[in-house]
Amino acid sequence: MTKDLQKKLKSRWETFTTSEQKIASYLLHNISGIPFETAASLGKRVGVSAMTVGRFLRSLGYAGVGDLKEELRGDAPWMQLYRVPEPSADADYVNESLQAEIRSLNDVYALARTEEWPSIVKMLVSADRVSVASFQHGSFLGLGFAASLQHVRPRVSFESGGDGSYTGMLLDSTEKSCVVLIDIRRYSRHFRLLAEEVVERGIPLLIITDTQCYWARQLTRHVLMIPMQTGRAWHSFGTLTSLFSLLINAVIREMGDVLGRIGDITELRQKFVGYDGPSLPGGGKGKPDKAKKSAGRGGTKATAKRD
Repeated sequence: MTKDLQKKLKSRWETFTTSEQKIASYLLHNISGIPFETAASLGKRVGVSAMTVGRFLRSLGYAGVGDLKEELRGDAPWMQLYRVPEPSADADYVNESLQAEIRSLNDVYALARTEEWPSIVKMLVSADRVSVASFQHGSFLGLGFAASLQHVRPRVSFESGGDGSYTGMLLDSTEKSCVVLIDIRRYSRHFRLLAEEVVERGIPLLIITDTQCYWARQLTRHVLMIPMQTGRAWHSFGTLTSLFSLLINAVIREMGDVLGRIGDITELRQKFVGYDGPSLPGGGKGKPDKAKKSAGRGGTKATAKRD
């Protein structure tokens, strides 16, 4: 499986041609991404033809990329990421989780000091439209980020892809817009296909993912990667939500005063839905109480007349 392939590549390294060494090097360092590749895409990444990739794989005993994928699928190396490590007798699970979260939080805040951070924030502020998509069990992450960003700037939408075409994102965006794609291990096929389509259409792209997503920086310079936490049974969604909060705060600082928009949204929400609790100044004070009293007398005036 994976170890067999690595051993085979390393043991035969000296017999490979320069082109074959390029392919072998890529396979050694990107085994987790092979299930997403074709002979053509592999060749494009290392600078050789798809035919060269095919010949190389046949020399290793594989019928082609599909045969290699089938072998790796049986090994399922990505499943190791979800295995719960054997606890020691005196292990403090809660404290271990806390320390892991603290390390992740430090990594997230370190992103705000990287060279790409200011340009990402400016892009989110200046874009005429921001479309957000996320995938799999992490789809709620994109929905939450879009909802928060919509509070501080206009024309933000979450694209669920329910129509099968991502129409709003791909057809209504321009080179002055921005697309945000969010996904972590294992990556949805939509994630990469959509990213490539966005780039092909010339739409600025921000990818938020983990450090195992080797292809992200091949498509865009606007990438925020959080370190993958190995040895944990599940994802740390808290790390990503912390990153989103940091991004939203940076956008607010860049834009300046956003209280006017937030106040307008609050007023509209009060008008159409209302809040349960003390009313905000200027937010329709007393209206909820009046509605409750009307309901207590048997509903609306129209209902009272029919009675």
